[in-house]
Amino acid sequence: MSDSDEFTPPSRASTATVTPAYSHEIVWGGEGSDPAGLAATLRDGVERGHLQFAYLFHLLVPSLLLIDVLHAWHLRLAGKADLLLAALAAVWILLAVGVLLAVRDRARFLHRVRGPLLSLYAVFVSLTVLELALWVAYRDLPPAVWRPGMHVVFQPDAKVFPGVSGVTHFRVNQLGLRGPELQRAGPTYKIVAVGGSTTLSLMLDGPKTWPEQLMREMNARQQRMPVWVGNAGVNGHNAVHHLTMLRELPVLRQADLILFLCGLNDFQAALVFEGASSQARMQDVADQYWQYLLAGATFPFPLYRHLRLYRFGRRVTDDVLERAGSEQQQESWDESELRRRRTAGPVLPMPDLTREREEYRQRLHTLGAECRRLGRRCVFVTQPTIWRSGLQPEVEKLLLFGWVGPKTQPKGYVSASELKRGMDSYNQVMLDLCREHHLECYDLAAVLPKEPSVYYDDAHFTENGARLVASALSRYLLSRPPFNATSRPADSTLAGLP
Repeated sequence: MSDSDEFTPPSRASTATVTPAYSHEIVWGGEGSDPAGLAATLRDGVERGHLQFAYLFHLLVPSLLLIDVLHAWHLRLAGKADLLLAALAAVWILLAVGVLLAVRDRARFLHRVRGPLLSLYAVFVSLTVLELALWVAYRDLPPAVWRPGMHVVFQPDAKVFPGVSGVTHFRVNQLGLRGPELQRAGPTYKIVAVGGSTTLSLMLDGPKTWPEQLMREMNARQQRMPVWVGNAGVNGHNAVHHLTMLRELPVLRQADLILFLCGLNDFQAALVFEGASSQARMQDVADQYWQYLLAGATFPFPLYRHLRLYRFGRRVTDDVLERAGSEQQQESWDESELRRRRTAGPVLPMPDLTREREEYRQRLHTLGAECRRLGRRCVFVTQPTIWRSGLQPEVEKLLLFGWVGPKTQPKGYVSASELKRGMDSYNQVMLDLCREHHLECYDLAAVLPKEPSVYYDDAHFTENGARLVASALSRYLLSRPPFNATSRPADSTLAGLP
C-alpha cells in the first residue's frame, strides 16, 4: 500500500456497517451513514445520562435525612421515631442503588422510571414551595417549654408509682406549658409554676397535678378575680434553668406571679460533683436548653424537626390523635433501675457541701434580682421530701435519689437521714436569703408530712400529696394581696417562714 492510499476514500464495496443492538448505539459506516440517526443517538445518550443523574440525585433527600439523624444520635438527641426514620431512609438508599446496579438493561430501566421520577420531583418542589411559604407566614416561633398542642397519654404502673391511679393525660396549651388554655377574655390573675419534676408531676393526670389543683382551689375559694395557673416544670431542672426560663419565656415575664419550687436538683448535683463546683456544668446544660427554648421547644438536632411542615403536621396529628407516651416506659424504667441501684449500693457519708451551698445561694440571689428587674412577683418555695431517720424498710425501697458521683456509675448513696440534713440545709439557704434580701418565700417543706401517702419516692408527689401542696399554697396566696386587701405587700416578704 502506497502512502497515497491512506488518503484515498474507500469504495462502495469496502464499506463496513455494524448493526446496533439498540437504536441509540452509534452506527459506523461510510457513505451509508445517517447524520440524523447519529444526532438522535447522541441525544439518547445525553438523555440517558440525565436520567441516571436525576435518579441518583433524588437520593440526596434520604441521604441528608440519614446524616441529620445520625448526627443527632451521636449527640444523644435522637429519639426512637428519629431512628426509625433514619432506618427507612437507609433502606430507601440501599434499595435504589441496589436496583440500579442489579438491572441488566439499565437504559430501559431508567426510561421506565422516568415518569415516577418526575412525579417525585414535583412533590419535592411543591413541598419546598410550601415550606418557604410557611416560613414567611410563621417566621418567628415563640419560645416554649413544650411543643404547643402536644397531647400524650400514659398508663402509670401503680406498683412502680404507688399513690398514682388511672390514665394520665399530658396536654400542652398554646403557650407551650402543661395545663389548661389561658382565656384571654377579661382580667385574669396569671400564675406560672416553675420547677423540676416535682412541679411537672409527669405521672399525674393533668387535673391531679398540684398547679391545676391550685388553680381550681383558688377559684373555688374566691370569685372576685379569676386565677389561671400554668405548669413550667421540667424533669431535672435546677435554679440555673429557672433563670434561663425567666429571661427567655414571654409567658413568665407576663405572669402576675411566678412560683419557684427548687432545691432538689441543685442538691443532687452537689452530690454528683461530691461537693466540688457544679456551676460551670450547670451553665453549659442551661445554655443548651436556651437553644431548645428559642427554637420553640425543639432541640438543635435533628434539623428536620425545625421544618415548618413537620411542626404543622405534628400539631395536626396532636389535635386528632392520642399518642401513647414513650416517656412512661422511660420513667418507669428509670424509677425501677435507680431504686435497684440504691438498694444494692454502698452507703457513703455526705460530702462537704459548703461550696455548693454558696453557689446555690448565688443562683437564688440572681433569680431574685431578675424578678425585681422585670417587676414580677416571685415566691420561692422550699423543697419537701420524705427523707428522715427511721423510715420503714418498705419505704426505703422506694427511694432513688442520693447517689454520689455519676448517675450511671455511682460510688454509693447517702442515707435517708443524711439526705434530710442536706436538703434541710439547702432549704435554709433559701429562707435565709429571703430574710436577707426581702424576697417572698413559703416554707412548704415545713408543712407537708413525711409520709408515703404524700410521696411515691423521695420527693415526687402522689395524688394526695399534690392535693396537700395545692391546699397549702392556696391558703397562703389567698391570704396575701391582691386577694386579701388587708394584708400589706411588705408582710409577704417573710410569709410562710417559721
